[in-house]
Amino acid sequence: MGASPRAAIGYAALTGPAVVVHQFLPASARPTSFLLIAASTIPPVVALLRRTGRADRTPWWLLLAAMSTLLVVNTMVATGLPALRMPAEFIVTVGHALLLAAALKLVARRGRSDVGGLIDASVALMGLGAVLWSGLLQPHLAARHSPLGAQIALFVSVFVLTGVLGALGRLVFTGGRRLIALHLFLIALLMALAGNTALAMTTGSMTQHRLPWVEALLLVAYLCVGGAALHPSAGALARPGPAPADDLSGGRLVFLGAAIVASPLVGGGRQLVGLPADGLLIALGTLAVAPLVMLRIHRLATARQRAERALAHQATHDVLTGLPNRAELHTRLDAALRRDRERESPAVVVLFCDLNGFKRVNDRLGHAAGDQLLLDVAGRLRATLRAGDTLARYGGDEFVVLCEDTDQDGAAATCTDRIHAALEAPIVLDAGPVEVGASVGAALADGRTDADELIRAADARMYRAKKRRHAEVAA
Repeated sequence: MGASPRAAIGYAALTGPAVVVHQFLPASARPTSFLLIAASTIPPVVALLRRTGRADRTPWWLLLAAMSTLLVVNTMVATGLPALRMPAEFIVTVGHALLLAAALKLVARRGRSDVGGLIDASVALMGLGAVLWSGLLQPHLAARHSPLGAQIALFVSVFVLTGVLGALGRLVFTGGRRLIALHLFLIALLMALAGNTALAMTTGSMTQHRLPWVEALLLVAYLCVGGAALHPSAGALARPGPAPADDLSGGRLVFLGAAIVASPLVGGGRQLVGLPADGLLIALGTLAVAPLVMLRIHRLATARQRAERALAHQATHDVLTGLPNRAELHTRLDAALRRDRERESPAVVVLFCDLNGFKRVNDRLGHAAGDQLLLDVAGRLRATLRAGDTLARYGGDEFVVLCEDTDQDGAAATCTDRIHAALEAPIVLDAGPVEVGASVGAALADGRTDADELIRAADARMYRAKKRRHAEVAA
């Protein structure tokens, strides 16, 4: 089957009526009918695998394994052999685990740019799962004296399933473009949760004596999986979605704090109405939610630190070249001059560098070429620095070098020669090669000058060097 909306609609048109007919079949025929309808999901998933690139196939391999495992279970049920009942109950749990693994892998791929939001949504839905468990499922299971192992298995299924549902819901509402396949997978998990809850409340068996309306819920889940696999939007699910804003707000912190205490409050709050405390919810619910909340807080704190570092960097560095800006240059120069006053002899040297020919390139080739030229020049000048030297973009096509050397004259001459040598070779832009040079003026600290005076002195000597160059060109 090919991937197209028509294929998905055709699949629903063929299998949907079969689900309706299934409700009116005799009990002896329903296992076979259930098997055939469930088996119809295998070809669409195989087709999805075949049209998906190798790097994006993992969620669909897990989905195929889940559907195949459940097909084995339905085959065992259709045989009607009593000896296969217990193995079928175990294998259906394996199938559900694989289905949840496929959903988790899908969430991890599609939502890799929104991990924080996915955790929030999962934790929120786990809270609803706690209410469902404590208010409906646990009292019913306790009244039927269900074994502790069975209760734990159902509890884990409910918590994991509600968490995955929350994550998928987050993807639906923040995914930007509307992906029909994602909506269908969300409906499939909702139907699976409703069906499993109904089974726990009726027969207590995942495979035997299922009521027709309960089976209808499970079959709708199967059909949604098949339709999603056939829809062309399924191919986009394995690619990253958008990255919504993720801020460490007061509301977020209140929500995360409430999430940690929700399970103990719900589980222990039963005592207020005369019921025994739900120890299973208190213990396992807290173990499930607390690590997610701690991970969320860690991510939020890390994001805040990254944002603060980025803001600090933007305040002190040039946006285009990434070099220290004028303000940062003054800060470093002031610190160097303070060190100078503590030395026996001054060591600070400032070189003011202005590009020759930049305006011509900018006017002829445009600002984009000018920016590209400045980036290349910054890289070349950076390569001339010694350890401890500072190269700053002072503004426009002006650069300043700050270095400290007790041989000030030698350092100034050496640094000037390196700047000229760095700009000798043509610079290759997208628009073609261009040639630029530099006029350089050096100023030496004497232990008394301040930062502004030193920069003005270097700037004045740079202009004298530029005038000499113009005079030589004119001659």
